[in-house]
Amino acid sequence: MLNALLKRFNHHRKEKYFQSPLFHAQKNYAFVGFGIHSMTSLYPVLRHFNIRLKYICTKNTDWKNQLSPLFPGCSFIHELQPILDDDTIAGVFVCTTPEVHYDILTRLLIAGKPVFIEKPPCQTLDQLNQLLTIAPAPICTVGLQRRHWPGNKAIWKKCRQATSYCYQFQTGPLAEGDPYTELFIHPLDYAQHLFGEARLESFSKHEDNKGLTLQLHLTHSGLTSSHSGHPRISGLLHLSTHYTWNPPIESLSVNTTAELLSIQYPTTVTGKQLPFRVLNIPTERVLGHPAVTKEYFSDTPTLTPAQETNTLYTQGFLPEIEHFISLVENPRATPRPASGANPNNNGEASNDLPSLLNLYQLIEKLRKPPVG
Repeated sequence: MLNALLKRFNHHRKEKYFQSPLFHAQKNYAFVGFGIHSMTSLYPVLRHFNIRLKYICTKNTDWKNQLSPLFPGCSFIHELQPILDDDTIAGVFVCTTPEVHYDILTRLLIAGKPVFIEKPPCQTLDQLNQLLTIAPAPICTVGLQRRHWPGNKAIWKKCRQATSYCYQFQTGPLAEGDPYTELFIHPLDYAQHLFGEARLESFSKHEDNKGLTLQLHLTHSGLTSSHSGHPRISGLLHLSTHYTWNPPIESLSVNTTAELLSIQYPTTVTGKQLPFRVLNIPTERVLGHPAVTKEYFSDTPTLTPAQETNTLYTQGFLPEIEHFISLVENPRATPRPASGANPNNNGEASNDLPSLLNLYQLIEKLRKPPVG
């Protein structure tokens, strides 16, 4: 009896695993770029699920000998035009130098190609507005993987009851590139993803030859109508490149009506239950009850290998690619909810260009000197 139940359980797990749209992809794709990030975070997912790459486009290097065994039949090219002209290409992945993302994305969208593009899709608000004018707008998924972090499942409903939060995002210096669109875009986007569109109340900025530090006060109206008539959610953010990469710090403390959430992306979500109050007297001061702490999410490795503890899954890379492939393979179907997806968006985290408009408006304000 017990053995039969275990067999049925394991069979169910296999069925669920093979339900991923990645296993059923039949269309041709192309990839633009072959940097360290794409090699370690994107190509491994495509290779594991045998996604059909017809082209790999690089600027001036040829990795054909290294990649040919991994993607049989793939053509290695140095120009974007063959991808634009090929009607059999159903979707294109872009992960190259951020400064050229806007030009590449513009050409692909004008050609009507669905695109998965690593952040940032562009550098400025003006460029984003230009991208939004391209019509008809094909699918465009932006690689902001925190929206697809599996830990989100544990906090969505709880964040609806949030009253305030503190967000620390601290790294070492950025050797090259724009810290706003390559680093700070992550916490700014994730805060809006959890709490709704942000309004910048105030900020301070310190910039020197060692890095950039921003301290922000944001307010959010919330994601659902349940917040109408309620106080706005208030957030304090400390974003800095004055620290270290060994390791960087990303922690989020959320005060809700029932508990204090401690979120360490991409590793843990814990909650500390707030004590009852009698006549506004905190009972922990009188009764001395032990604090109740719950662990809602952890990526601690288990004794046996599992997808749920693979870093490509726990950081959200695999789920966001799965989401894009699902949209391309079945454009008329409702996509399967991705891990950690936003239930207020019909069970999915869109990661599309319109969802970035408020984010880029905020970044535009932060680039300017603080008033006063």
